[in-house]
Amino acid sequence: MENKNNRYIVVLEIASSHIAGIVASIADGVSDASVLCYHELPILDCVRYGSIVNVDEVCNKTAELLKRIENERHFSPCNITGVYVAMSGRSLRSETVTQEFTVDDTQTLSQEFLDNVYRKARASFEQDCVLGVVPRMFEINGAEVQNPVGSLGHHLKVSVNVLLCRPQLRRNLSMVFDRLKISIIDFIVTPLALAECLMTEEERRLGAMLVDHGAETTTVSIYKNNRLMYLSVLPIGSRNITRDLVSLNVLEEVAEKIKKTSGNAIATGEDLNGLDIMGVSAYDVSNYITARAGEIMENVYNQLTLAGFTSDQLPAGIMAVGRGMKLKGLKDLLESITKMQVREGRNSNIPAASNLINVPQLLAVLDYITREPQKIVNCIQRVEQPVIAPEQVAVAVQEAERPAEKKKTKKGFIHRFLDRFNDITNETEDEFAEDEENNKRR
Repeated sequence: MENKNNRYIVVLEIASSHIAGIVASIADGVSDASVLCYHELPILDCVRYGSIVNVDEVCNKTAELLKRIENERHFSPCNITGVYVAMSGRSLRSETVTQEFTVDDTQTLSQEFLDNVYRKARASFEQDCVLGVVPRMFEINGAEVQNPVGSLGHHLKVSVNVLLCRPQLRRNLSMVFDRLKISIIDFIVTPLALAECLMTEEERRLGAMLVDHGAETTTVSIYKNNRLMYLSVLPIGSRNITRDLVSLNVLEEVAEKIKKTSGNAIATGEDLNGLDIMGVSAYDVSNYITARAGEIMENVYNQLTLAGFTSDQLPAGIMAVGRGMKLKGLKDLLESITKMQVREGRNSNIPAASNLINVPQLLAVLDYITREPQKIVNCIQRVEQPVIAPEQVAVAVQEAERPAEKKKTKKGFIHRFLDRFNDITNETEDEFAEDEENNKRR
């Protein structure tokens, strides 16, 4: 039984292939949240590259998902009043802003001073585009430091990454929840949450790459010295492979099934001539899948160059997540192209058989939120059921057992007319009978 004083966290992810929601409860004074339920609905073509293109359809699907959550036994009856939204999508990116200051070397640097630096960095961009500001590098008198607060020096150099997206991405999300009369408590940048939740601090300090390979986008972020150094979203994903297979004259759902059951990102070297998969040439299937998978992973590797890094500078390797990474051989292909060790990113506390294994993004966002429990906003309002006193129950039972009285039904217009007509007829017949009797007497 859930404690009525618990706060409930509702996290939603609106992706190119699905809408998913997870609910957890957290008690006062406790930092760990308990997952209560998870629901997911497939979508098609109403979200492209992580951005909503059909608000009506997404609104309907989201309403259906939220209704399923509200009907959960853990907190039903209830109303969902707010949600945390996992933010990703094609336009998500980071921009580096560097500022230099001459400061009083007789006064220690304060957090307030740094907060003003972050505000100036935000002001360089339209506020509708800014999702957050994260530190990239600090230098005092030419020497790099991890945390400048409390330090002394006369020259300070601050480099930060401003996380940005197109205003339309946020606007369309807000439009959906405005229609549903549900507030968005906060947007959580998914790659940041994934790195905080699934990577160790040692990996982020040594240097590592995070790859989230989804249906229509692939997000690449790079960490070094325990700081985000680079973030970019590529407009290419596993659905590109499916659409290549559609050109073999099969339906998209058939192509998706072929990819999942028989696809391999690495050519097997077997003689596939004469073989077929669900009526399609196995040789053609292999060529399409290996070509597109190779292109996607080459684009991922190219992000290292764009970020100004080499594989040797990221000794912790690559952590890969996303449903697109489930393609057979894709992990090995990425290792072969990048010459870096690749490991699957998953929460070790989640059983392999659980549906939650497919949504590390939502679990990471949930974990990210609970790191500051004092800031958590309750997302669910319980609907209190009326309390019925025992004497009221007894009266209700007696009423139910009493024989039902036959109700007088109100007659319609036609029945009233016929009754009146019969009355008039009867009166007329009585008058005729009385006249006939008088004639006989005469």
